[in-house]
Amino acid sequence: MNSSAFLNRLTFVAVLSLTCAASVHAAEPPTKIPDVANRFFNAYCIDCHGPKKHKGDFRVDTMLKVSTTREDAEYWQLVRDNLSLGDMPPEKAKQPKAAEVEPVTEWIEGELRRARRMLGGHADEVVLRRLNRTEYQYTIEDLFDVRGDFAEAFPADAKSEGFDNIGASLALSAEQVDQYMAAADYVLDRAIVTKPRPETKMLAFSLADHNVQIEENEKRQEEYRKKHPPSEFERKKQEAERAKGNYGHGYYPKYGEDELIPMKYMKPETRHLFPVREAGWYRFKVVGYAARNPDHHTFRLQIEYGSFGQADIPQVAGVVQYTDETPVEAEYRVYLQPNQQIRLSMQDGPNWMWGSHIADNKEAVVAIHAMEMEGPLIEQWPPRGHRTLLGERDAKALTDDDMPRVFAELAPRLFRRPVSEAVVGQYVDFYKAARSDMQPLDAFRYTVKAMMVSPHFLYHVEVGANPDAYAIANRLSYFLWRSAPDDTLYRLAASGKLMEPGVLHAQVDRMLADGRSDRFLRDFVGQWLDVDRVGDMQPDAKLYPEYDEELERAMVDETRAFFREMLDKDLPLSNLIDSDWAMLNDRLARHYGIPDVKGNQFRRVALDKQQTVRGGLLTQASVLNVTSNGTVTSPVVRGVWLLRRLLGTPPSPPPPDVPAIEPDIRGASTIQQQLAAHRNIEQCAACHSKIDPYGMALENFDVIGQWRDKYRALEPTRDPDRPKLVDGQTVVASDTLPKLGAYDDFRGFRALLLKRQDLVCENVARTLSTYALGRAMGFVDEQYVRDIAAETQARHAGLKTMIHALVTSELFRKP
Repeated sequence: MNSSAFLNRLTFVAVLSLTCAASVHAAEPPTKIPDVANRFFNAYCIDCHGPKKHKGDFRVDTMLKVSTTREDAEYWQLVRDNLSLGDMPPEKAKQPKAAEVEPVTEWIEGELRRARRMLGGHADEVVLRRLNRTEYQYTIEDLFDVRGDFAEAFPADAKSEGFDNIGASLALSAEQVDQYMAAADYVLDRAIVTKPRPETKMLAFSLADHNVQIEENEKRQEEYRKKHPPSEFERKKQEAERAKGNYGHGYYPKYGEDELIPMKYMKPETRHLFPVREAGWYRFKVVGYAARNPDHHTFRLQIEYGSFGQADIPQVAGVVQYTDETPVEAEYRVYLQPNQQIRLSMQDGPNWMWGSHIADNKEAVVAIHAMEMEGPLIEQWPPRGHRTLLGERDAKALTDDDMPRVFAELAPRLFRRPVSEAVVGQYVDFYKAARSDMQPLDAFRYTVKAMMVSPHFLYHVEVGANPDAYAIANRLSYFLWRSAPDDTLYRLAASGKLMEPGVLHAQVDRMLADGRSDRFLRDFVGQWLDVDRVGDMQPDAKLYPEYDEELERAMVDETRAFFREMLDKDLPLSNLIDSDWAMLNDRLARHYGIPDVKGNQFRRVALDKQQTVRGGLLTQASVLNVTSNGTVTSPVVRGVWLLRRLLGTPPSPPPPDVPAIEPDIRGASTIQQQLAAHRNIEQCAACHSKIDPYGMALENFDVIGQWRDKYRALEPTRDPDRPKLVDGQTVVASDTLPKLGAYDDFRGFRALLLKRQDLVCENVARTLSTYALGRAMGFVDEQYVRDIAAETQARHAGLKTMIHALVTSELFRKP
């Protein structure tokens, strides 16, 4: 067996040996149902859930106990929820009065509390949780300051409970370990330095320098044409164009002391002027303005970076806006791999023209006054990754005597907790065995690879029956930073102070104020609300021609900025339903029809609620886009999303062989008629009477989140590729919410929804807890979740308070 296969097998066996399951069973004598509950169930439930019928495989006449088993308790929790939500009895059945429901739900709640005490634990299994791809990448980034595509070959992490960090779904195969080993090679190649410190260069340049490159390219092309003349057909074509005055390549014409970008086709880049040889951070500055722009139209310059190959999707560092000839300076700090470059892309102005017409063109365009680039930017040498592995030691001068100290220092950093001398000794022995046919540095690398594919690195390993301070440090760090604990957390764990509530509160505040908390917001919000799927289903370009990449980015950025504002200000969670403010930039404000918002930076904007329906989560284009299919909207899809993601009351899955419903914008029938037909089908009625009213309320919002009074439609023309955009049917957005009442429009719906803020708060608490702990909330966990939600709501507080309550709760400390 070769060394790689040996490491693979060793790691996989180690993972299996660490995976454990702890069954929890409890029993107690049955609890009799009191007379008041018996009377209620016989009056309102027994017909559908009794000896004659037992819908949902549930019979109240045989459920004479609550806490004998976890399954019994969960059934009764469902009964409590259905009664509290008003989902049962169904609307067409005989309805109880509130005075009848209250003592029954109070009795069930009391029994559930007793059941939780008796059953204990959070679930039937304690699952060893692997780092998912996101956690792995951020861990590598923070430990070694290495970035790149090292995790690209990893298989996609399976989702459960809406998230990809749920331990029960994060499997590990023996083949997957090979990919971790390849990633470790990538990281170690870049982290360990054996060469002198690279020179940090700084270069100022202009578009005139690019013109020199263009002239050199033209000379090379001319030499090529002499050796490889064009065909007769191509020659005649070129002569015909020249006769019309169309010839010449593009260039950057002078404009005073500066140069212009004459067309969007031309994208000046840094590749030849500042070739990148070393991976690292680079600074780029550009000074520009809008030239020949008397009407002060906004001109956008997008700064992109990447390899710009056919399969490469460039990253956007930022977008600068110019409206007049006042120079605007913009500076960016980007991480570049060798041979990557920075590119300027003008977003407005002429698309393309022959070089012969550039001098005569007088259209408004962007002028560039100056550019400057510097890098690689090196804060310390040796760099962070080398220091993590070897401190300040010279990698080329390692000796066998160094290794016990090196591995004693390294192991706790990689394994995120203290490591015994015995375990350190095992890795020293591993190193010594490798030294038989390797030099010291190679044997060290090989041993570190073994450590980086160890379950102690790849998994959230917690020692002991209950989480200790190091486990809490890891839980907290991977929750709020998606990465390993920093030195501060590690020191507090080592001293035991991290277990003190006051210290925990202080660390939560520190971590949320750190830029790394953006990782949490992006990941949590993106998966919870599905907004990381914006753009997956591109809107039909004929129906929605205004949709573009800039709007797509703004959609996602709005939701992220909204939650950042909610978190930083600890705003009440009722803002998720409705708010008198929004986070907007000029592009999105125009999209929503909100005036007087200038600039592409997102900022808090006060809303005139008499003039706009915007505010809260449900009017954000990101949410409205991911609940559509790119062409039409569906009240069913949106209703299911709202019930599951916002209210936490997901409907049952649809029965098989029932077709989906989509609005027919051609005029054959209305969506209301189609949904009504579905509700008349017996197997559909129960769920659709719950789902449809929540989705109908959003019908005034189209696929890209704009308000509409009529559906969009396409009318054929003589050119089949250019249909005419016309108004379709009138939108009707009225219905009746079960147990809450009727609404005539979206504003009326939102007012009704505000009556169930408690459901929203409880759902956020449950979702946040699931994400933080990487597991589904079990029956016993539910009381902790409800307590966290109740504390947050009682204080009229928001996400920050809820995070504090979760982190200091018993739930966060449980196995």
